Amino acid sequence: MKGGTHLVGALAAAAAYDILAPETLPSIEGGWDAAVFFSASLLGGLLPDICHPQSKIGRRASFFSWLIKRIFGHRTFTHSLIFLVLIAVLTGMIPGTIGVMIQYGTFIGMASHYLLDMLTSRGIQLFYPIDVTIRFPFHTRTGSWLGEGSVNVLCIAWVTYYGMLMLGI
Repeated sequence: MKGGTHLVGALAAAAAYDILAPETLPSIEGGWDAAVFFSASLLGGLLPDICHPQSKIGRRASFFSWLIKRIFGHRTFTHSLIFLVLIAVLTGMIPGTIGVMIQYGTFIGMASHYLLDMLTSRGIQLFYPIDVTIRFPFHTRTGSWLGEGSVNVLCIAWVTYYGMLMLGI
């Protein structure tokens, strides 16, 4: 999937998490905590593509991105459970409520990224270093109008519903 789809998917996943498991988050009724949570989910939605120098995040950290791609390749280490757990542990070291929001948001964004990339024909190596590609039985090409378009429409509809629900509309 492309960066824009990962951003919309991360927002949709964070909104779903807030509705389905609100008791696991400190108060997210607005303000800084909500901003940090949703911002972290956006970052998490892009972070796994740090291994691709032409990605939204890869262009902003070009040397680091090039180095990761050179060592691991694309959709391997940064699309694995090892990387997900590593980032969860690192963000878990941030103290306070803000740290919890960053940890949860980043984790949710990364998980949505993994799920969306499993919808592509290329899939991901979720169990890296074990060389097994994981993808859904129904998949699409990255950037396809039908595949990414339908995911975007569904995610935008969900985020819109969530926003209206939060505003009491």
